[in-house]
Amino acid sequence: MQPPAQQPSQPATTMYMPPQQAMMGGGLFSLHKFLMIGVILILIAGMVSVLPDFSGPPAEVDYDNLTGSDLQDRMDIEEEKHNDFVRLMDTFATIIGMAGVGLIGYAFVREAYDEDTTTPALRITLLILGTIMLLQLIGSGFNLSVSL
Repeated sequence: MQPPAQQPSQPATTMYMPPQQAMMGGGLFSLHKFLMIGVILILIAGMVSVLPDFSGPPAEVDYDNLTGSDLQDRMDIEEEKHNDFVRLMDTFATIIGMAGVGLIGYAFVREAYDEDTTTPALRITLLILGTIMLLQLIGSGFNLSVSL
């Protein structure tokens, strides 16, 4: 009588192996997703920068019950508040816009290094565009100081 053939022993714990397609997919990166987020951030930055225009600067007709030096003091205070609001909204718009341009530049550079891009000309064009966008951010100086 022949002894039964031994079955290969399997390890006690099995490790999770993700599907091959998920490994090749690049995770969360998608050129279209990053471009869309970048454009949306730039549009939001444009909307934030015009928020102070909705109320406008203070006008004398808003304070018709004040006269003389009281009116001038009140107008000076309100003008300073309005200028601070404009400066704050411009700072937020700059930060949001820079994030949007940075995402678009990153998407171009990342897509240029992707293996799926078919032509070398497209890869070079994307690399140049992404580099220009990122260097434009560095060249703008990152001057986001808010004076008190």
